Order: sequence, then structure tokens, then C-alpha cells
Amino acid sequence: MPNKNYYEILGVAKSASSDEIKKAYRKLAHKHHPDKGQGNDAQFKELNEAYQVLSDSQKRSQYDTYGETFEQARANGNPGAGYGQGFGGQAGGFGDFGFGGFSQNGVDFDFGEIFSDIFGSRQDRTRARARGVDLEMPITLTFEEAAHGVEKSITLEKKDKCPTCAGSGAEPGTKVITCPVCHGQGQIRTTRRTIFGNMQSATTCERCDGEGKIPEKPCKKCDGKGVLRQQKTLQVKIPAGIDNGQRIRVSGEGEVGYRASNPGDLYLSIRVKPSKEFTRHGPNLLKDLPVSFAQAALGAKIKVPTLDGDIEVKIPASTQSGHVLRVAGKGIPIVNSGKKGDLLLTIRVITPHKLTKKETELLKELAKVQGESVEVDKGFWDSIKNSF
Repeated sequence: MPNKNYYEILGVAKSASSDEIKKAYRKLAHKHHPDKGQGNDAQFKELNEAYQVLSDSQKRSQYDTYGETFEQARANGNPGAGYGQGFGGQAGGFGDFGFGGFSQNGVDFDFGEIFSDIFGSRQDRTRARARGVDLEMPITLTFEEAAHGVEKSITLEKKDKCPTCAGSGAEPGTKVITCPVCHGQGQIRTTRRTIFGNMQSATTCERCDGEGKIPEKPCKKCDGKGVLRQQKTLQVKIPAGIDNGQRIRVSGEGEVGYRASNPGDLYLSIRVKPSKEFTRHGPNLLKDLPVSFAQAALGAKIKVPTLDGDIEVKIPASTQSGHVLRVAGKGIPIVNSGKKGDLLLTIRVITPHKLTKKETELLKELAKVQGESVEVDKGFWDSIKNSF
């Protein structure tokens, strides 16, 4: 069996320090771990074998001297290689090596630190699970409230800190102490012997639910949980320019986690009532502006409502129906920018439903001047005239 070059496997020089060896192993373990998408089981096992030898000063010295692993030394009948005790202090086996780590010559190696870099530690995952859930609730605004911004009072029911113990879970006057079962570790480690050696596993401590601490005397109000379902009223500022369908995040106002830790967020789902005057298009306001034929033809000044009050708009002479007038800065505020959209007025020339005799004569005269042929329906005056 050819000897393996553990230094080449880890990609380090023979003079590499312990920290350099550890750093190289971590980097390659990330890359080749079998649970990774591009992982390689064979390479990962080879990396472990190299690291187990080079991370131990005694094994590394023996390897540097003899250039052989324990298995190779036995196969070659070379007891001088010094590996006769095996990795776990038992000839021919890995002894106490397990997923929790291994022990050699009184030195303990814990793979937990290495694998936590790859997958995240159990405690980190416990903390993530302890975060409270996010909440979402609808809030309805008038068109004007959404445009100008408003402060709203909202009341919701949620899990929040117990007012008696302030979320600690401990009865007032008592302390939070270290869990006597797991001694503050949050985990219970057990070891069982298998044909591969002693295998170590860890489970969340049921006494403290993985927190490592418990109330000396549980709070009577919340039964030691630090959390109660209760109503809470909040004052929420709605920014000017918010639009229908948008959401506002109120940080930390969701439900709290276990023993009032890591609260979630509250999301307000905005519903805006429609306006009778305007149609919104982004930051711009759209509005139809009815004008008479004379106003469109000759020009006029017309009073127009806006969100900030009435303004006077000039209609140029010869304005056609469907023409759009833009009034800058009279639209909706753009959220958190200090700017506003525009007011877009679409001209609608209105044809009168009924004409007086004088209006009819004047329009007929206008048509004659312009060389247009018109046909006037008989009206009231024509009926009277023809009756004589």
C-alpha cells in the first residue's frame, strides 16, 4: 500500500503551523462534505484521515519520522512506526472516535466547532427557532390620508412579554438560575458503545428547553413562560404617498419568542379607499376636466380642486377635447423623497344638451362663417313659428 502524503491532501507545507492545518481542513471540508451539493465522500474521508494525524502533535511527529499511518505500519510489520495504540488507545480501531469528536493520548478533539461552520451549530438553530412569528394585519386609509400621511392608533392581540415578570419567567423577587440538569449547556450529551466505537449524541435539555437557564421560581401569571397573549395598542406613522397594496414593517412588534426573546415584526397591509375626484397612477393624479365649447375655443381660467386646495388653471385657446394639461407638483408625494408627482387634467369638451333660440342662431351663424353645413332639428321656436 503506497503511503499517503497528508500534507498534499490538505494542501499545506510540511512546515505548516497547527492553525494553518486547521484552516486548510475547514476550507476543504466545506467544499467536499458529502451533504454539500458538490461534495465528495471519498475525498472527505481522506481529509479527515489527514487532519486526524496532522492535528495531533505526537501523531504528526511519528508520521514525519516514519512516513506511515498506523494501518500501513501494521501491514508492513513495522512496529517502530509508533502507531501501535491506534487512534482511540485500542489497537486496530478508532476507539472513542464518534461524531462528537475523538480522544487520543489524553487530548480531546471536538468536531462540533468544525461542523458548525458548515451547517450552523445546534444552539444557533435553537435561537433561530426561538424567534417570535411575524404578524400581518390590514389597515384602511382614505385617499387623502394615504396622500398626506397620517398617524393611526391600532390595537392587536398577540403573544407579548408578561407584564408581571417582564418576560424573564421568574416570579418577581426571584432570580433566573443555571439549569441544574444540563448545567447551562442547553443540551444533554449521551454516549453509547457500538461496533465502531463509542458514539456520542446530543439532545435538547427538556428541563430548560435548550436555554441553559430556568426561573428559580416560575412566575404565577405566565407559568414561567415569560409570555402572555394580550392586547396591545400602537401608534403607527403612515408615510405620505403610501399606495394601495403596499406594506409597512413595524420592527419588533410581532409576537415574542420563548421567554420574550427575539420578537418578530408586524406588517401593515395598506388598503386605500378610492377618491371621487382623482385616479392615482403612481405619484401622478389623473382627473377629467369638463369645459364648454366656448372655453375650449377661446381659452379660459378655470378653478380646479387638488389635494392641497383649489387652484386656477389656464385653458389655452383652441384646446381640443382629449388634450392633457400637466400641473407640476400637484400630485402624490413620493415616499421619503420630499418630491411630488403631477396633476394631469384631461380636457373634455362638453356639448350642451339643450340650446336656447339665441344660442342656436349664434351657432348657425358661426357655421355659416366657417363654411360648414349644419342641419338644425326643429325645436320649440320653430314649432311656434310654423303654427301661424
